[in-house]
Amino acid sequence: FRFVAGVIRRERLPAFERLLWRACRGNVFLRTSEIDDILNDTITGEPVNKTVFIIFFQGDQLKTKVKKICEGFRATLYPCPDTPQERREMSIGVMTRIEDLKTVLGQTQDHRHRVLVAAAKNVRMWLTKVRKIKSIYHTLNLFNIDVTHKCLIAECWCPVSELDRIKMALKRGTEESGSQVPSILNRMETTEAPPTYHKTNKFTKGFQNIVDAYGIATYREINPAPYTMISFPFLFAVMFGDLGHGLIMLFAAIFFILKEKQLEAARIKD
Repeated sequence: FRFVAGVIRRERLPAFERLLWRACRGNVFLRTSEIDDILNDTITGEPVNKTVFIIFFQGDQLKTKVKKICEGFRATLYPCPDTPQERREMSIGVMTRIEDLKTVLGQTQDHRHRVLVAAAKNVRMWLTKVRKIKSIYHTLNLFNIDVTHKCLIAECWCPVSELDRIKMALKRGTEESGSQVPSILNRMETTEAPPTYHKTNKFTKGFQNIVDAYGIATYREINPAPYTMISFPFLFAVMFGDLGHGLIMLFAAIFFILKEKQLEAARIKD
């Protein structure tokens, strides 16, 4: 007797048995056993249920028919030695390779875990760098290219009081980048109306945003934000006069003051 062994999808087994019986005219002996574990298909990667089978037959003609039927049903055949001693040695070799693969997979998993842990410590820093680079290139996209295609030209508004700081920043950037050509800043005369600029700090910024929500003052127009800062506490006290609500707002304000640095560091899409 000769035999072939392999695995096949469980849903194809009934049709596989019928075709073997009819094509070989009942001259084959088929034994099957379901595999409890769910395996992944080697082509699609989808989880499938499979069954292991072994087919006994006589003659080369039946062997050819059986192999063609197995190929037609996309069954996977595995080599199996004829003698018990060879099968035992092959089983030991397969188990040894499985243990080696488990060891390699375990080491790979540990290495991947260490790499991800090390990368997780730098993710926030990388995100900050990427956002800075993105903002720089976004600003560069607003520049105009010179006719010589060797430099970029940009026009912008800036406070007169900040001109010295801008020049120092450009000089420092030129030195740190190692550029041989310094950046040039020229003050231009124009008839256009400058945009509104209100110098604020972390305390006055909130009141300025409230005022700007209703309307932004034009250039050199009186800014109502300072008057809002004076009148706002009284108006707020009129709107929310109960003690309980005031305590809640007080505790919320204290919480934000204590967590100011952490909240600033955790800002997203800044």
